[in-house]
Amino acid sequence: MKRNVLRVTITLALTLFIAIGCGRRRQMPKVEPPDVTVAPAIKRQVVDFSEYTGHIEAVSSVDVYAKVSGYLQKVAFEDGAVVKEGDLLFEIDKRTYQAEYDQAVSQKKLYVAKNELAQATLARNKKLVGSGAVSQELFDESVAAANEAAAQVDAADSEIAARKVDLEYCTIDAAISGRIDRTYVTDGNLIQSGVGAPTLLTTIVSVDPIYAYFDVDELALLSYIQRHDSESSLKKDGSLRDLKIPVQIYLADDSEYPHLGTIDFGSNQVNAGSGTLTVRAVIPNPEAVLRPGLFVRVKVAAKAPYDAVLVPESAIGADQSDRYVYILDEEGNAERRSVQLGTKQGSLRVIKEGLAEGEKVIVNGLLLVRPGKPVKPQDTTMPEPPPIDDTILRSASGNKDPMSNPAPQQPSNPSNQPPAPMPGGS
Repeated sequence: MKRNVLRVTITLALTLFIAIGCGRRRQMPKVEPPDVTVAPAIKRQVVDFSEYTGHIEAVSSVDVYAKVSGYLQKVAFEDGAVVKEGDLLFEIDKRTYQAEYDQAVSQKKLYVAKNELAQATLARNKKLVGSGAVSQELFDESVAAANEAAAQVDAADSEIAARKVDLEYCTIDAAISGRIDRTYVTDGNLIQSGVGAPTLLTTIVSVDPIYAYFDVDELALLSYIQRHDSESSLKKDGSLRDLKIPVQIYLADDSEYPHLGTIDFGSNQVNAGSGTLTVRAVIPNPEAVLRPGLFVRVKVAAKAPYDAVLVPESAIGADQSDRYVYILDEEGNAERRSVQLGTKQGSLRVIKEGLAEGEKVIVNGLLLVRPGKPVKPQDTTMPEPPPIDDTILRSASGNKDPMSNPAPQQPSNPSNQPPAPMPGGS
C-alpha cells in the first residue's frame, strides 16, 4: 500500500514539473529578425590599376663650382629661391684677373708695334736685295723677324682670350632654370677651383617637368605591351614612349596629384635578382609641388576597361579561405553566396563570380544575420565607384588619341640621369 502511494506521488510530481517546464517555454519571448540594410548590386565599367612605389628626381641637377680661385665677394640670390638660366649667383674678387687681362692687352700692343717695324723692315729689304744693296742673309733675317713678330701678335691674342675667360669666370651665373639650394660659402671666404678639392658653392635642380622612377614586375609590363602589339612603333623598337602610357601620382599623405604623367623611358635590362624593370614617368610640375626625393605611389592602368559587378567592402564576409556575401531571397530570408573577388575600386570591390547585377545584397548588419533565417530589410542604394580619367580610359582601351593633358617633352640634355636597368628602353 505504501509503495503504491509513493509511486502515485512521484508520478504526480513529474507531471507537475513537466507541465511547469512546458509553460515556461511557451512564455519565452519571440526573437525578432535582425534589422539589415540591403542594396542592389551594380554593374559599372572599371579599369584595373597596378600600384607601385617610386620616388621623384629632377630632370636636371647642377652642382655649382667656381672655375677660378679667389675670395668670394658677393652672393646674389636668396636661399631656396627659383632662379632662371643666366641669373647672377656669385661674384669672385676680380681685381687680380682684371690686372692680368690688362697686362695681356698691353703686351699685345707691344707685339703689334714690333710687328709693324718688322714688316716695314722686310718690305724695305725686299726692294734692296735685288740691287745688291742688302745681302741675302740680311734679307732672310728680316723675313724671320717679321714672321716671329706676327706670331707674337697671334700669341698675344690667345693670351688676351684666356685672361678674358678667367675674368668672366669671376661672375658665376645659373647654368639651368630651377630651385637653388642654400649657399654653402659666405662672403669673404677663399674659393678653390680646379682638380683636387674644389669648393662646392650650391646646387640647382630643375622644377618643371620632373621625373618619377619606379620598378615594375616584368609580367605586368609584358601584359601591357601585348595589348598594344598592333602598334607599328612597338613592333619596330619596343619604345615605351610611343605607347603614351599615362600614370597617376599619389603623395605620401594619400592625396592625388592633379596632373597626369606619361611613361617615357624603360631600362634596357631586367634586374635578374628582383625580376623588376626600372621605369620613368615625366610629370608636369608647374606649381613646383613635387621635389626631388619625395616618396610617391604610381598608378598605372593594368588592363582594358571592362564591365564588373560591384559591392561595398563592408558587405563581404570572410570564412577562412572563403569569401561570401548575403543576399535577400524571394521569401525575405538571408542567403549566403560564395563569391570570387576582384580588384578594389574606391570603397567598392569587384565581384568576378557568384553575384549578378540587381541582386539585393546585405550591406549593413551582417553580424546578426544567419543563413536561411528571415531579416528585416531596409532599402538603400549602392555608392558609385570613383570616376575614371578619360586619358587613362583611352590609353587602357588602346585608343591612342592625343592626350588631353600630355606631359611636356623632356629636355634634350639633362645633366644627371640616374642609371636604370627594361625591355623597350627609350
